[in-house]
Amino acid sequence: MSTDEYRRGTAVERERQQKQRPARGRYRGVLPVIYAIGFVMFTGVSLYIGPEPAFAVYLVTHVFYAGLVRADIKSLRGQGIDWGASRHLWFGAAFALPFVAPAYYLYSGRVIRRENKSRNLDD
Repeated sequence: MSTDEYRRGTAVERERQQKQRPARGRYRGVLPVIYAIGFVMFTGVSLYIGPEPAFAVYLVTHVFYAGLVRADIKSLRGQGIDWGASRHLWFGAAFALPFVAPAYYLYSGRVIRRENKSRNLDD
């Protein structure tokens, strides 16, 4: 018998119920749509207006991407997925680099599938 069988209380019950639910990224599905909209805006502004306003679009969209990545990682951590220190790297990279948002989308999908498989919830 493990020690978990002796533990009681609402926190333990919540923990057991949480392990039975499949993990899902709360903002993960929105990220490709926002990325596509930002890419179209950046391209349009850089072609028709100029590079200075395009840089402003770049900054604003990447602040938004970083916020979405941070919120998604926070929601996944709340579901029991441990990210370790790499969560800070994903956030910083999403703020600065142009192709991190799609890379995060693919990587988080792998992490979620792996976690659901370990929970025996192949969803």
